[in-house]
Amino acid sequence: MKKDDAILHSLQDLDLSPTMEKNARDKYQALAKYLESKGLDSDFYPQGSFLIGTTIKPYKDGKDNDYDLDILSILKRKKEETQPYNVKIDVGDCIKESGIYSEKLEKEDKNCWTLKYAEISDGVGFSLDVVPSVDESSNIKNEIILSGVDYLKAEKTVAITEKTGNLLYEWKTSNPLGFGDWFLEISNKHLTNDMKNKQFASLPIEIRMEFASIENIPVYYYRSNLQRAVQFVKRHRDIYYDRSKKVNDKPSSILITALIADCVKDQFFLSVSEIINRFIDGWKQKTISIMQNGKILNPVDLREDLIGSYNYSRLNAMDKWIASLSELLNIDDEMSLKRNLHNDINERAFINELGSPRLVSPTKPWKE
Repeated sequence: MKKDDAILHSLQDLDLSPTMEKNARDKYQALAKYLESKGLDSDFYPQGSFLIGTTIKPYKDGKDNDYDLDILSILKRKKEETQPYNVKIDVGDCIKESGIYSEKLEKEDKNCWTLKYAEISDGVGFSLDVVPSVDESSNIKNEIILSGVDYLKAEKTVAITEKTGNLLYEWKTSNPLGFGDWFLEISNKHLTNDMKNKQFASLPIEIRMEFASIENIPVYYYRSNLQRAVQFVKRHRDIYYDRSKKVNDKPSSILITALIADCVKDQFFLSVSEIINRFIDGWKQKTISIMQNGKILNPVDLREDLIGSYNYSRLNAMDKWIASLSELLNIDDEMSLKRNLHNDINERAFINELGSPRLVSPTKPWKE
């Protein structure tokens, strides 16, 4: 088995399945229609990993958890004519008025309202994190454009709400849709027609029947090698930091995703392992283009430093984590690679080949 085949095998049941993908999209579209019926005029979009196809099963406290899927709700209000409190509370109040949705509603989060859908498929569920927002002001969009960001991406910038205290809310500039465009443009450079054909053949029959041909299948049902590379790195990060008892120090998903995509933005059709190794080498040598003057810039808002809040200790821990990732990618012995993937990525992978579902001694990132 080639290294890339082993990597892909280890991810098999960690990604959002096509059936669950469809279910989640149906759920948020139904929510959008309900809010519209209540007079809340807004547009709904997937955002984050749900938008860019890099969702991975969350790992916390030594076990897998249900998926977290982010939904952006852009209310059709002018930022200058409303307040973040009203935007956040209006969405929440509408959800609370529904018998269907109120029973799924969790405690209010800093930026979102969370709806919990338990055991949707094979005992696995997901939550929809609904992020209320409005279109960002022209002044801020112009600042972003002047920083060097493409106009079409900068125009998608929104202002989300952020709870800072009891009944206290602020605006926070964000551009998940522009980031999605940026990432998916690069991702498509690492998705071949042959990959599409193989993935189409493995889709559930009801999805294939619905769309009839490869050309008609929505792109979110496919996975490029870039998307798989991001999923693999995120999964390794989650388990590494969970075992190290330093979950609060783990690098954000947008940081990891931006770095990996940026280091292969000018390449075509690289394998998963090639993409990961380029990320590792680029990090070590500080040659990834968004790494500038001790900062890591947000590619869709070059004013923002994605590590602006990271202290030396957190960055040093990131160095150690990437060194551990490098060690895993450098294993050439097939059985040793499978054992380590079983241990560090997915304990359900390679059980039959390893003889018994046992774990090898785990990496101890906390040990100096």
